[in-house]
Parts: sequence; structure tokens; C-alpha cells
Amino acid sequence: MPVPSHGYVLGPDEGVPGRSADVKCSNESTGGSLAVYRTVLDGQGPPPHRHSHEDETILVLAGTVEADCGDSTFSGGPGSTLFLPRGLTHTFRSVGGPATFLFIVTPGHLDEFFRAQESVTSRDEMIDLAGRFF
Repeated sequence: MPVPSHGYVLGPDEGVPGRSADVKCSNESTGGSLAVYRTVLDGQGPPPHRHSHEDETILVLAGTVEADCGDSTFSGGPGSTLFLPRGLTHTFRSVGGPATFLFIVTPGHLDEFFRAQESVTSRDEMIDLAGRFF
């Protein structure tokens, strides 16, 4: 992946070109170094899963996020940071209503999974896609 030749700034309601306003940094826009999404979650997030190469960081802006990571369960409210390292099975959810947070993936490779997931139409396609990334 080529290294970016310039920086950029996005307004509150802007995303990187060709993506939704919630995609603040993509695998492509950062040369693969990270991906950043503004996320609103109300209830359960993804099923328990594990990454071999990517770490996930959640910076809570509003509400409360709770995570299971390995043998630990922890939560954080506004201003908190939750770190979910590669190699540990993890999941997360909002508690007591919606939570708004910045979701950061390093390196940014999983952005390609999230982008491809938008066009999946069947369970078999999702299984195939997950097999390519996890």
C-alpha cells in the first residue's frame, strides 16, 4: 500500500472520499497504518472474535462501552479508552443505551473487511469473507 503523499482534514459530517461520513481514516487514506470510524452502538456489538494481526481501540465519546477481552470484562464512559489487543478473543457492547465512540483499528487492513461486508448478501458469502480476514 503506498504511503500517503499528503495529510487531510475532515469536517464533522465528512468521511474520506468514497466512504460514509463515519469513516474518518481508511486503510487506503493512511497507507495501511490505521482505520478510524465514528460509531454509534446501541446494545451488542460483534460476536466474540480474535484477530491475528490487528489491535482495536475504542475511545468513548458518549455513553458507556463494556468489553470482554480474554478473561477480563471492563467498561468505560466518556473520555475512556478500551484497548483490545490482537490474539485475545473479544467483543464489546453499549450499556444502558447508545454509546458513541471512535473505533480505531491498527494496522488498517480490517477496513477492507468492513468495506466488503457492505455488499455481502448471504451467510455463505459472510463466512467466506470472514475466512479471508480472520
